[in-house]
Amino acid sequence: MQNNTNNTNNLKLDNFDEIIDLEIYSKSGQKPPFGKKYKVRIDSEYYIFDHQIVTGKEILIKADIAHVECHTLYQKFKDCDFEKIDLNEKVDLARPGIEHFIIKKAEVFHYTVDGEPETTDEKQLTPNQILELAGLTPVTDYYLVEINQDGSQTSYKDTPNQPLIMKCPALKFVSSFRGETPLS
Repeated sequence: MQNNTNNTNNLKLDNFDEIIDLEIYSKSGQKPPFGKKYKVRIDSEYYIFDHQIVTGKEILIKADIAHVECHTLYQKFKDCDFEKIDLNEKVDLARPGIEHFIIKKAEVFHYTVDGEPETTDEKQLTPNQILELAGLTPVTDYYLVEINQDGSQTSYKDTPNQPLIMKCPALKFVSSFRGETPLS
């Protein structure tokens, strides 16, 4: 819901609902009153929240972010830097000084190798680096296979040093042993 009226501190919807415009209160140095609804700017759009305490995840969902885990949310305060808000972190919209929120692409990438979760802040990794980070050494004994979202597979058996771009949502990999498996 977008509402670009910036000439009043409170917008009357009807006799029972009042919208508290956080950006206007912050810029004027006033503490926002407790209200039933809060007008919040997320990036360049305005949204209305019908409760005072929200989570980072709720803010991202309100901004129509499909994969919330693929984004980082920051809260901007008057005369201050940005403060990172985690997905499950609670934000009090009546807290003084909140100007707006900014959404950025993920800074950390999550992926799995053989079903085990892994994390990196690198934008690119080679299949051998992924195997090594997963503890599969020596990497020359293994090769990496990516399980694509459609269920198909991409083998990196012949390209173990080809950089792969890390993506979100999480990439899924399985390791394959290069050698012969002994029979018992």
